[in-house]
Formats: sequence, structure tokens, C-alpha cells
Amino acid sequence: MQKPRYYSNIYWHFTGGPVSRGNEIVWHNFTCLKDVKKNTKLRPHKEAMDNLKSIIHSNVLKATCTELISSNVETKKFCSVCDIPLVDLLYHRKYYGDYAIGFNANKIHENFHPVLYIDPTYTRINTSYYEMEDHTEDDIMLWNLIGLKKENPLLNFIKITNFSLEYDHSFYGEREWRCLDDFHFKDKEVEAIIVPKEEVEIINHFLKDNGYQNISVISWDLIENI
Repeated sequence: MQKPRYYSNIYWHFTGGPVSRGNEIVWHNFTCLKDVKKNTKLRPHKEAMDNLKSIIHSNVLKATCTELISSNVETKKFCSVCDIPLVDLLYHRKYYGDYAIGFNANKIHENFHPVLYIDPTYTRINTSYYEMEDHTEDDIMLWNLIGLKKENPLLNFIKITNFSLEYDHSFYGEREWRCLDDFHFKDKEVEAIIVPKEEVEIINHFLKDNGYQNISVISWDLIENI
């Protein structure tokens, strides 16, 4: 049975960036891809490839990221993947680099949860709340407007972003899923690897040396010409 192209049966994790140009934490200050690209840089190719090899060798995707939900609330550490069809990964590549590992959808569904994207103004949720006098700025920003307490674990799956018709003016197109722990997987739960064309043979040998079998290794040249 055919399915629409707006979701994928493979969930992708990119290993090539971005990283901060200074000491700030990348995901604590930006609300769209355009801001990320302007204020960060992609990891060098060697580092991205080394990260990919480390994930393959260890069978673990580590939870290392955090995000700010408000000025004083930070998520727990998480790892993430994106639910993007293969051809549309060309957009994602611009902001996350040339190296990616794709996981089986059923395995991701058992361990990850989709992100809820919310506009930073929140005024579209409940504008009448602004008429109340006994509230704090933090209350206005999130908690009472969406009916969650600060201790609620669902807050770890909220992402603050603008909404726009322009892809790079939002995070919405990433279709992110998160896991609040290190993600342990088996060889058979890896569906595909994407690397630059000149490194296809290298990663094929690495997969074989680490006991992986029947993994599709794809180059960006192929995706661009689909």
C-alpha cells in the first residue's frame, strides 16, 4: 500500500553538526534553522565521520543534548532523530552535514516520542490569560497557557520555534523525535547510512568489520538524482 511522502519509515540521525562558534550551547538560544546556521558551524568532515563510526561500533546513540523551554527550565539530556523522507533530507543536510545513520521505524517508535513545536509568543493558545494580574512572566510564557506543570516530563518534548512558510525560518520541518536516555540498538535495526560518495567504500568496510550485514550505504549524489 502506498503512503504519503511527508513521513518516512526510516528515522535519521546526523553526526556532523552544528557546533557553537563560542562557548554558548547551540540549542539554548535559537528558534529557527536560519539563526543556527548564522551563529554556528558544522563539524569538520573527519569529526562527523568519527562520530558516525563511534555510533556504529558501540551500537549506542548517546543522549547529550538539552534545550531551554523557558529562561529557567532546561530539558533533560536527550538524543534525537528526524522523520524526513529520503529526498527531502537534502534540506536537512544544509544544517546538519553530510553524515547520517537511519534507524528502523518500529525501533524508534518503541524508544522515542515526537516533539511538540510551540511558537515563542504562545498568544495563539490563550490570549485571555494576559488579562489576569496575578501571574509571573514565566507563567505567561508557558505553564498555565498549555496546562503543564514544570515537573511534567512532557516538557522535555517541547521545542520552541517560529512558524513560517520559509523552511529555514523554523524548526518545524525537522519533524524531530526524542529519547530521554542513551538509545541502544542492534545491528539489524540500522536501515541505511548516508555519506559523501568518496567515503562509501570506507564505511562499507567499517560496517563489515563491525559485524553489520545488508546495510544500505547511500551517497548524496544518488539522493540528488532520485
